[in-house]
Order: sequence, then structure tokens, then C-alpha cells
Amino acid sequence: MSGLSLYRNAVQFGMNVAIAAFVLPGDYGLIVFTTPFLVLIAMLTDLGMTSAITRAPTLSRDEAGAAMGAMMIGGAVCAVLLVAGAWPLERAIGMAGLAPVMAAMAGVVLLSIAAATPRALMERELRYAGIARIEAIAIALAAIAGLAAAWSGAGVWSLVLYNILVQAMRLGAFGWTMRGVLRPNARFGQLKGLLSFGGWVLANNILNFLARNSDNLLIGAWLGAAAVGVYGLAYQFMLAPLMAITWPTSGILLSTLRGEDPHGPRAQATVEGVLSATALIVTPAMIYLTFGLAFPVDSLLSGHWAAVPAIVAWLAPAGALQAIASYNGALLMVAGRVKAQFLLSVANTAVLVATFVLALPHGLMALVQAYTAAISVMSLAFLAMTVMLTGLRVERLARALAPALLATGAGVVGVAVTTGLHPASWTGWIAATAMYGAGVLACYAALHLHVRRTLAALLTRGAPDAAITGR
Repeated sequence: MSGLSLYRNAVQFGMNVAIAAFVLPGDYGLIVFTTPFLVLIAMLTDLGMTSAITRAPTLSRDEAGAAMGAMMIGGAVCAVLLVAGAWPLERAIGMAGLAPVMAAMAGVVLLSIAAATPRALMERELRYAGIARIEAIAIALAAIAGLAAAWSGAGVWSLVLYNILVQAMRLGAFGWTMRGVLRPNARFGQLKGLLSFGGWVLANNILNFLARNSDNLLIGAWLGAAAVGVYGLAYQFMLAPLMAITWPTSGILLSTLRGEDPHGPRAQATVEGVLSATALIVTPAMIYLTFGLAFPVDSLLSGHWAAVPAIVAWLAPAGALQAIASYNGALLMVAGRVKAQFLLSVANTAVLVATFVLALPHGLMALVQAYTAAISVMSLAFLAMTVMLTGLRVERLARALAPALLATGAGVVGVAVTTGLHPASWTGWIAATAMYGAGVLACYAALHLHVRRTLAALLTRGAPDAAITGR
């Protein structure tokens, strides 16, 4: 993955955190609660076609245009339904202020769906740097506008403005880039090939949607907007490595290994390098949050956000493990085992939804703790599946992950015996952060050959091998 992709996600993550300094958890919670509806609409209109576009051996211009036309029509219908249902939903769950926010966010749905097909075509051609550059610029400019609006007192509407501007700029840039090969059309008979593969992807995505969004919906409906706002901000920290590294790299892994034997030596070496490089980045970063986040949050944000560090302390280690383990989906697709991926998603969703439903009556922290336990166990199972899919030996996997674990442990021990893990001033926090960073980097310097080799797995970009053909 390119550095621009990391930057893109860092800016987006920073925007979410920075906005929290200007809005109350209840306002932030309106966006957190609305977002799952946007994601669901995007999936229902996509029908798995964007994944099929990136994977299909051949793709005509008519097929790509028909996919875009179908998605835009479906998106418009769903957006109208979202607006129509916003006020009844607000009354049903008693979440004041939800309806106007949800209605405004319907515009985000239309823009993001229209941008999906041209972006998928760029990914098909392995133009990852271009994708990252467009999204980085769009997010940075929208973040400036959103923060300016928040500073002027716009509250929750600064978040709405941010999301609309991001998607509008994405659509403009992706559409302009692919204008020579993409024209929306209504030749929906061309979609049979894409839908035959995309149907399984859609079913799998819906299950993943339930697994990743049912917590926000349940917390919002049960505990209210403020609770889901606090949880949603904390969850951003857990989700960061998945967004910044695992999800983009999974797409690269799928394109790179397409058509190869997953048990072959090249595939094994690639997967081993990706796992090791992911661990080198996410493990020290997420473990740092368990002790390094509390002081700045308490100092910079209002007391309404005081529960965030305690929630992150539970979620962050599980987030690191999840980011490392979540390449099994891409490997299942490489092996052509889409049905197996679907069955895995069924099990994953059932476990997580049951966990949320059983834990929520006991309070927000009980849900967080139960979720951490469940996601950790499943991540270990995903790692075992990766070993089976690739034929990697367990010892080889352990050697790949050991440098990250060793460096992180050294950093934590260094902080514990010098500054302590609970800084109470900015001087103490800076010292603890510097000590931790020095310990981690010292270990990486000692292992520089391994670090350089494995990080290259995330930075290497291939050449396109399956462009759009004919009409």
C-alpha cells in the first residue's frame, strides 16, 4: 500500500477525532447511528459488482457502464426511502435531531455510489497511487472545511458538510479520470456475468455489515445518541489499522495473487511478508493507545468524552490482532472459495450479534469487554485459516510476527521502568511517548533487514494486467 493511502486514512481519522473537540457525544452519535444505513444502501445498490469488476478476467465498457447505471438508479431510490423513513425512525427510537441529519446524509449516498464504479476501474488497473492521491486530497480539503464549520459553531452539521464534500470531490476526480472508458448506460442485460460473482460477495458483505454495525445500531436504540457517540469515537481507534492497512492491502493481495496457487512459494512469501509488515505497524501503535491516549483525551476534550480511553484500552489490542488476521477473506477469494467465505461470514456475524445482544443489557463497558473477547478468539481462528489456505508452517508465521511483538514489549517495558504508564502532565506524556518510540525503533533498527524486506510488501505496486476491453 502506498504512503498516500496511509495519509488518506490518517487525515480521515484525525478529522473524526478533531471534530469531537467541537461537538458533544450526542451530536457525534447522530452521525455514528446514521452511517450504518448509508453503508447498507451502498451495499444493496452495489450488489457486489465493484468487487466483480476488480476481479473479472475481462470487462467491456458496456458492462462497466451498465453497472454504474444500475447502481445510480438503485442509489436514488434508496436515498428517497432513507429520507422518507428518517422522521418515523426518529420518533420510534426517541433520538432527537436524527431525522434532518439522516435526510441530509442521503446526498452522501448518491455521491458515494456514483463514485464506486470509476474507483473500481482504477483499482482493476492497479492504479492505487492515483486512488490514494484523489482520496487524500478530497479528505484533506473537506476536513479543512469541516473543521472551519465546527469552529464557527456548526456542530453536527460540520460532520455532514465534511462527508458531502468528500464524496463530491471523489466523484468528480474518479469520474474525470475514467471518462474515456466509462459511460453510464441502461443495458442491464450486460450484468449477468458480474452479478453471478457479485451475488455471493453481496451476501458476504451484508453479513459483514451486520457484524460491524449492529453494535452501533443496538447501542443507539438502547442507550441513546450520547452513548453511541462515545463508543463510535473509541471504535475509530480500533478500526484505524483495518481502514489504513488491512482493507487496502487485501485488495492489492487479491489483485496480485489472482490466478496463482495459494500454496505456491510466491504466494506464501507474499502473504508472510504482508502479515509481518502489518504487525510491524499496527502492534506497537495499538498497544501504545492502551496507556498513551488517556492524558491527551482528558486534557483536550470535554468531560463528556471521559469514557473513551477506557474503551480504547480494551479495543486496541483486539484491533491489532484483527488487522493482522483479516487477510483470510482475500485469500479465500484468491482460492475461488466464495461460498466458504460466505459461510465464514455467517458464523462471524452470528457470534458478534449474539455477543452484542447478550452483553448490552449489562451496560456499555460490558459490551466492549465481551466484544473484545469475541473478536480476539475469532481473529486467532482467522490466522489458523490463513495457515491452512497458504500452507504456511506455524513456526514460519510465528517468526513473521515475532519482531513486532518483541519491539512492542521492549517499548512497554521501557516506559514502565522509566516514566511510568500513567503520565499526569504533558511533560510526562511526551517523555513516555518518546521512550516508547525509542524502544520500538531500537528493536526495529536491530532487525533492519527484516523490517525493510517486510515493509516493502505494503509499498510495492504491480502493473495492470486486466484492463477494460472493447465495447
